[in-house]
Formats: sequence, C-alpha cells, structure tokens
Amino acid sequence: MAITVQRPLVDPLVNDLDHHSRYYLNHFATQLCDVMVVYDIPGQNPIRDLIPATSAYPLLLQIMVANSAFHVFNISRNPMGQSRYQTENSSGATAYHQAATAFGGPLKSSFKDALVAKQHALTMLAQSVATVDENNIDLILVTILLFVNYALVESGRDKWKVHMDGALKLIRLLGEPPYLQKPMSRLRQTILSDFLVFYILGSTFSFTAMPSFIPDTIELDPILRYAETNNYLSCPGPLLRIMLESFALPTRTLLCTDEVYEDIQENIGRLLRRALAFDPISWSCDFEPASPFEDFKQRIRIASAHRSAVCIYLARVLPANNPLIDPSSDNAILNLTALANDVVHQISFLKPGDALYKSICWPLFLAGAESRDPSQREWIMNTLDTLYSIMYWGYLHTSKRVLAAIWKYLDEEKGGEENCWVEEVKELGNEILIA
Repeated sequence: MAITVQRPLVDPLVNDLDHHSRYYLNHFATQLCDVMVVYDIPGQNPIRDLIPATSAYPLLLQIMVANSAFHVFNISRNPMGQSRYQTENSSGATAYHQAATAFGGPLKSSFKDALVAKQHALTMLAQSVATVDENNIDLILVTILLFVNYALVESGRDKWKVHMDGALKLIRLLGEPPYLQKPMSRLRQTILSDFLVFYILGSTFSFTAMPSFIPDTIELDPILRYAETNNYLSCPGPLLRIMLESFALPTRTLLCTDEVYEDIQENIGRLLRRALAFDPISWSCDFEPASPFEDFKQRIRIASAHRSAVCIYLARVLPANNPLIDPSSDNAILNLTALANDVVHQISFLKPGDALYKSICWPLFLAGAESRDPSQREWIMNTLDTLYSIMYWGYLHTSKRVLAAIWKYLDEEKGGEENCWVEEVKELGNEILIA
C-alpha cells in the first residue's frame, strides 16, 4: 500500500498572519509571558490565555507584536553598558552573548516592526476607547496594560504615564454598573492587580499626594492577594496597602531640607512602624501558593527585601535631619544604611533561574539609592546586568543610569551636608518607572 505524506496542518490562530507576525507572536508566548507572572503554569497566566483571542481582536495582536518586536530588538543590540562603578564586565554580559547566539539571530527589522505595530495598536485603541462597553472594556484595559509593558521593555521612561492616566479613567467605570463584577473574573483581577502594582511603582518617585486608583465599590483585598501571589513583583499585600495609604497623605516636602508638618511626620512614623512590624515569616503562614513548586524560603527572602525597601521609600519622604531617621537622634526608629544592607543581603540568596529573581529590581534600586559602599554598588550593578541577561527589558538600562546619577550626586557632598537622592531623581525631570 502506498503511503501518502501530508503537509502538517497550520495552526488556525496564525494561518492568516504574515511570517513576521507569526514569529513575534510565538516569541511573545515563549519569551515574554513568563516574565509577567511569578509562575507561568496552566490556568495561572491570563495574559497567555488571551493569545488565542488575537485572531478576533487585531488590537490585541498588534500590541503583543509590538512588545515582542522591541524585545527582539533588545536582544539584537549590544548588552548593558559597563558602568563606571563596575571594575570589569559582569557575567551578565557573557550570558547575554550566549543567549543571543542560541536565539538564532533576531530579525534585522525588529525595531521598525515594533514601531509600526505600536502605531497600528494606538490607532485601533483610540477607536476602541470611543466605543467602550461592558463587553470589551477588559480587553481594552489589557491592551493598555501591554502598552505600559511596552514602555518597560523600551526604557521605563515617560510614555507609560500617559497610558496609566488613560487606564485610570476606564478603571473608574469598573466601580459602577453595568461594568461592576461581583465576583471578579480572574482576568479582571489580574488586570487590576497589575495596574495597581504599576501605579504604586510609578508613584515611588513622585513624593506627592496621589488619587485613589481602585474605586471604593471594588473590594481591594482580592486584588492585593493576587498581587502578592502571582504578580511578578511578589510584594506582600500588607506592604502594598501601606504604600497606598502613604499616597493619600498631602504633599510632604519640596526638598529634603524642608520642614515637615508635625501631623505628616506622625502619619509617616505610624506607617513606618507598621512596615517595620511586618513579619515575613508569619505572613508566609497564611500565604496562598501560586504553584505546587512554591519555595516559601524564597518568598520570605523577597518579602523581607520589600519590607526594607518600603521603609526606605517612606523614610525618604522626611527631611534627612528628621529625628525619626537621623542616626544621631535618640528617637530614630530605623537606619537607612542598615535597611539597604538588608535588601542586598536578602536578594543575595536569590539566583538566576529562581522564579522570584525577576522580582528584585525595585527593592534593589531603593537599596542602591542609599548605598555608599563601592563594593556594594558594584554588586548591585552586576546583579542588574545579570537580570538583564535574563529579561532584556530596557527599564533595567534606565535603572543603572539613574543609580549612577544618584551616586555621582551623593559623592559630591560638601561641608558635611548630606545630599539626598530624592533631589537628584526629581532633577532628572522624567516620569521613571522602575519595576
């Protein structure tokens, strides 16, 4: 009997796509989806579950292609530049070249492809927002979320803020019928959780009062629980809540040397004491694991790093000579150098390949902003290089540049006066998203 060899079937999902779009959609599925969550396992990553919807929603397809194409462009470029605070090229650079070779040679048109897909997505987004209803609002919000993601892949500067402001207007609709969901779908819970984390991280360097992000009619606890469980930052819900409460305080100071109102100092002191009292080990006892492979020791490590980082953030709202944070004061409740050292200590136990390694940048950046030790600074830069060799996201370039600018500013202290890195971040004049 003759045997007929038939051509393999083409996945209907990509049947109508051109070669580049197929390539980028596959890259999105294999290289980007897993970075957006702690554990990328079946049923735990709603962004991955939306990939089949791209056949019916061209808007979603274009923004996924844009993210993927810029990510490919990052891989095709030179690795992270060596900082003046690094004595030699870190191992991350070597890992970069190994990964780029294994990748098989990125498309030369990736930068152009990213910009074209992004422009198509922007045009479609404007049309969709004009016709928003309860049936398409979640998909529109996912698209905006991926625009923020694109900004992180690109650089983490400026453009993400416009998309967050647009998302806020739509999120306010979710608090009222017919948009209100009780209970929330997993997709909406993921959307609100990820936006809330970006809102918190994006507010880190504003040091001003911020509007409420989640409508009062939407229960906050399930969103915080998801955020601590499978959002890539893996920040405990109690610490996220403390950060949100700090944003509700009025504008505190314009400069680190400004006077601070007594009631503001009292409120910041109260939040600091709550953050210091947070016990990662006790928290882990009630933690809902996102995966059967959950490593609770690592969760405790990253939770401890976040606790110290949150304390650094809250403390830097106060002037440097405030008695709550002044090392020479008998009323000091914390030591900023010790907090920075703790972040570095905790993160040193996490290794490339660990699920929670992707969670280290934000706490490590805040620790770095307080660092005065040359060897510690070099370790931080090398660690960011290693993270980049895994992720290839542009905001890590920005993180290194901003830290280098902060350290240069700190090292220029004169006359025994302490320079405060908050001033330098404000002087940079950019809306920075360190994730």
